Amino acid sequence: MFLSAGCALLFAAATLAATKFDHAEYLKPKTEGQKDDHPVKGSIAFDKEKKTVEFVDDKGAAVISIPDDKIKSMLYERTSKPRYAEAILLSPLFLFAHSKKHFLTIQYTDADGQGKFAMIHLDKGNARDVVAAAEAETGKKVERTEER
Repeated sequence: MFLSAGCALLFAAATLAATKFDHAEYLKPKTEGQKDDHPVKGSIAFDKEKKTVEFVDDKGAAVISIPDDKIKSMLYERTSKPRYAEAILLSPLFLFAHSKKHFLTIQYTDADGQGKFAMIHLDKGNARDVVAAAEAETGKKVERTEER
């Protein structure tokens, strides 16, 4: 009885400390002369105690950590495009179906005061929850643009 109550209390405390969303990809900014890098798969977390937004890769290593007070703006974008490959390979009816992708772009300043951005590809299953958590945890409004 006491063990289960203790575990529930510990789980509740850990849940309050950070809100984490899996199935995200961090798109690294390209530098001049750099080959196309693959996105980093992992999760996005909003930590209340540290007051940061973090992207953690699948191995648990922090890829980027942005303090809430350094965030200048956030933008949620939903894009769509026709499924040409499926239409050619399977059926022309796939031209009427569109693939949708969800992105959260965070514009911030680094320790040197230079403007930076982080672009995160979100999973369609939790994209709205991530946007809601971003607004709630950082206290900043997320602009939204949706392409039809």
